[in-house]
This record gives sequence, structure tokens and C-alpha cells, in this order.
Amino acid sequence: MLTASTIIMGIVILYVLATSCLGVYTKRFSKSSDKYMTGGKAFGPFVIGVLMMSEFIGTGSTIGTAQTAFSEGISASWNLITLALAFALFAYTLAKKFHERGEYTISGAISKTYGNGARTITSIVMIYALGVVNVSMYAGGAATLSAILHIPHSMAAILVGVVTVVYVSLGGMFAVAYTNLIHAFFKYVGLILAVSFSLAAVGGFSGLSIEMKPSMLNWTGISWPTIIAWTIANIGSIFSTQYIIQAVSSTTDDANAKKASIYAGLMVIPVGIMAALIGMAASVLFPDIASSEAFPMTTTLMNPFLAGLVIAGLIAAVFGTVAASTIGAAALLLKDFYTPFFNREGSDSKSLRFSRIATIVMGLLPIPFAIFAPEILNTIFFARALRTTIAVIVILMFYFPRFSSGFGATMGMVSAVVTTTIWFLSGNPLHIDNIYIAAITPLIVMSIDHLFRKNKRVHQNEQSIDMNDSYQVKKIE
Repeated sequence: MLTASTIIMGIVILYVLATSCLGVYTKRFSKSSDKYMTGGKAFGPFVIGVLMMSEFIGTGSTIGTAQTAFSEGISASWNLITLALAFALFAYTLAKKFHERGEYTISGAISKTYGNGARTITSIVMIYALGVVNVSMYAGGAATLSAILHIPHSMAAILVGVVTVVYVSLGGMFAVAYTNLIHAFFKYVGLILAVSFSLAAVGGFSGLSIEMKPSMLNWTGISWPTIIAWTIANIGSIFSTQYIIQAVSSTTDDANAKKASIYAGLMVIPVGIMAALIGMAASVLFPDIASSEAFPMTTTLMNPFLAGLVIAGLIAAVFGTVAASTIGAAALLLKDFYTPFFNREGSDSKSLRFSRIATIVMGLLPIPFAIFAPEILNTIFFARALRTTIAVIVILMFYFPRFSSGFGATMGMVSAVVTTTIWFLSGNPLHIDNIYIAAITPLIVMSIDHLFRKNKRVHQNEQSIDMNDSYQVKKIE
């Protein structure tokens, strides 16, 4: 007779194999580097909306939100409610502008205003941020697989990385698109099952409200500074994430780019609320567990077949985000480093081969760090803080293009990444979130550059006037 763990393991393995085979199958559609990176603009706005959403509903938005809600309550859902706001702002401000630029890399778009120096730094910062995202995804995925399949944490992290790398490296954007549609479906199914069984076990919403501390039901319990910081970070992420720009570039026109962004925002709100309710119910049902186990422990309330679907949904959350981040990082390496330095003749076969190699490297590199990753949601918001720095540059680029210079933009990003990383590793001193540091630092540096250039121009104009006056005096004499 099959045990519960065997059934769950069988469903998870079947799911992984099925999505991996689909990803491998899509290799036949990725015959050029352009199709590998953008899908050849073959997808409608709803599919693109799902793809845009997919990077942001990984373990940071499911396991991570449930983990935070376990101790903080319903206010943890602002993690994704503010993300929906960010998608809406992006739809009505930058979606069209990015699509019009005709660049599928964030660094390429920035270089048209601030030059190649800013392009290189932008690319490095974004690759760094996407790597941090994958670290948090692997950590969450490894925690889930390790608990359910009873394998070591390190082995689980390797398994998640290898599976994702296999299908993304072969199919590129086609693989990401088709598999992420399946991943999104299973994420929703898993969340619905988990929240249904959790609420039923505590006696529904009324039972939950009776068992919980009043503070857990406070929508602003996480504190306003944190909610504001999350809002800034989410806006920064949407406005500057490489994969979002890649997805927008995959639409056929500006109108569809806007629609895709709106669809993504609408789909992301229920995820945050359901994940928060799961964490809150777990704090009542399993008060002595580690907070990171809040979501996975709900599977013990179900029969093994339904539990297998929920675990498949958790695995889908990991694969979807990792695939999106990996393909984004590979696109930056291709456009900003390989092509200008090693493939100036523009050989598409070389570009396609490098794209696959870059995907493998960027997919495997975060695995060792995932074993030592700190709290999942904090890590994911650190990655969003790094992208907030780029978002500041993007906003200035589109709306205040004459503010500062390429040098100012480059130094602003470098300073912001260094200070934000130090601030994060120091535990956010003075209770100031690293997200604020990421947003303010480039503004300060670029303002100094702006004033310096302004004073320099004034001084040059004064010298020009003095020279002209001297010339006129000599002419009169």
C-alpha cells in the first residue's frame, strides 16, 4: 500500500517531469537568439500578463508571505497588494515608453540616454539583483522539497536549480512562457486548496478571528513605514526589472503592453491575501513550528493526492520565478557583454549558443548561496531594493532626461548598490529599511552631479563673457 509521502513524491516528480518535457519540446521554436529572448512577439496580452506576474509570485509571495503572516497577520498581504499598484502605475506610465524604445534589455533602454558606461553598470546591478532573487527562490523551494521529500536541504536546492536550467536553457522565452502558464495555474490551485483546508480547520473566518490576537487582524499591523517601503520597492521592481521589460517587448504593440500590465496586477492581489490567511491559520493550528514551515504544514490537513497538488503549486512558484530571473540575466549578459566584445560580426548561431550557456551559469550560480539564505521575504525585498535604484534612473531618464549626466547616473547606481548592500547586511540600522537607502542614494549623487555641472557651465559662461569683454576693450584701444 502506498504511503502518503510516496503519493506526494510521485505527484511532484510527475509534475516536474511533465513541465520539463514541455520546456524541452519548446526548443524547436527557439531557432534564433531573438526568439530565444523574446519569443518572436508570438504571445497575446493575457499570456504576457501571466509571464509578468510569474516572477513576483514565487516563494517570496507564497511561502514568504505566509511566513510573515504567521507572526504579523493579515498585513503581510501588502507584500502583493502594493505590487498590484505598481503594475497599474507601470501600465499607465512606462509600458508604452519601454515598448517604443525597441530594446528588450533595461540596460539598452538606459544607454540611449546615459551612454554605455551607465549601460554596463545597469546590467551588472540587474544581474546581481536577479541572482539574489534566485537565491531566495532556491531557499524557499529547497525548504519545501526537503520537508516533503525528506531529502537534505542542499540536495533539494540543487534539484530545483538543475530542473529549471534544463528546460529554460533549451527553450528560452518559449519555454518560460508555456511552462509558466502551467506553473501559474498550479500556484492558484495550490493556494485555493491550502487556504480552504486551513480556514476549515480553524472554523472559517469567524473561528480565525476568535483564535487570533486582535493585532493579527490589523491591516496596518506590519507598520506604515514597512508598507511604504514595500510600495517603493515594488514600484521600483516593476519599473526596472529586466524580465518585465523583456515581457513588454514580447507584445505586438503599445496597447497590448498596457493590457498585459493591468492583467498582471489584477491576478496578483488574490495571491497575497490567500497566502496571508494560510500563515495566520497556521499560527493557530501549528503554533510551535518554525514560521517558514507555515505554508508547507497545511498539507498535513489534506489527503495525499490534494497535498501533492499543493506541493506541486509551491514547486511551480519556485520554477516560475527562477525561470523568469534566469532568462532575464542571460539576456543582459548576451546584449551587454558577449555581443559587443566577442560577437561583433553578429553571428546568430554564436548568440544562441551563448544564450544557452549563460542561462545554465545564471541558473546554477545561486545554489550555494541558497543554503545560507536569511529570511525569505527579507531577501526578496533586498533584491527589489536593488532594482529600485535602477527604477529611479529610469524615471529620470524618461521624464527628466537632462537631469544629471551619464557619469552621474553611473556613480549613482554604484553608490546605491554598495550602500544598500552594506545597510542590508548590517540589519537595517536606525530602523531605516534598505529600500529607502536604495531610492535616495542615486538621487543624492545625481543631484550633486547636476549642481556641479550647472556651476561648471555658469563658470564657463562667465569666462566666455570676460574673454569677449577683453577682446572688445582691445579692439577699442
